[in-house]
Amino acid sequence: MIKSISIDDEPLAHKVIANYCKELDFVEVMATFKNAESAIDYLDRQPVDLIFLDINMPLLKGLDFLRTLKHPPKVIITSAYQEHALESFELDVSDYLLK
Repeated sequence: MIKSISIDDEPLAHKVIANYCKELDFVEVMATFKNAESAIDYLDRQPVDLIFLDINMPLLKGLDFLRTLKHPPKVIITSAYQEHALESFELDVSDYLLK
């Protein structure tokens, strides 16, 4: 089972990700967060295999958050903006999904 979390400031994005993951027998969304700061505490206590990560969020942007992780899990960027794709792949993300 792939344990995942979703970090996005849009509630609808969490619902879409959760619905897609329900279709897969091997991906479970363990928690959702509306900002990256909240996810930091969770990741300190609970390791995950995959993060669905938005880029454009208040306070701490998704890519800035990703840079703070010493040993990040696999990351799939979920963004409405394609102009961040190259930078994301330079940070070794697994995929980049446009909303």
